[in-house]
Amino acid sequence: MEEGNGVNSFLEFNKKVFGMKFPWNLWVGLMAMVNMVGGLVFIRTIEGRLALVCLMFGFLIMWGIYSKKGFVRLMGLGHLIAWTPLMVWFAQAIFQEKAAGAFKYWIISVLVVNGISLVIDLVDVVRYALGERHPL
Repeated sequence: MEEGNGVNSFLEFNKKVFGMKFPWNLWVGLMAMVNMVGGLVFIRTIEGRLALVCLMFGFLIMWGIYSKKGFVRLMGLGHLIAWTPLMVWFAQAIFQEKAAGAFKYWIISVLVVNGISLVIDLVDVVRYALGERHPL
């Protein structure tokens, strides 16, 4: 399903993401807030920069899928590809006690929020692979 190209596709995609039904619209906002705001607050750290890069990379993958397939469950692949390495990096920072204070709590919040998202996304991608290819 071709959804369009360029700026129109980008705008359509954002409208669909932020126009999702409750509570998914709040969930998307929470994920963006935890990753983006924390990434900006801790931008002087590699973790802050990685969170922002991975957030953008995942978004670009999802937008690419949307442009080719429409608003379908396969878009969860964006988070799976972009956030899995981030999660490993962040978990390592916690387990090796490389973080303290507010920075540590932000990393833990990213691990929790993104971890929940990865489970949801994995289920969505599997459902797509099993034939649930209708638009959401």
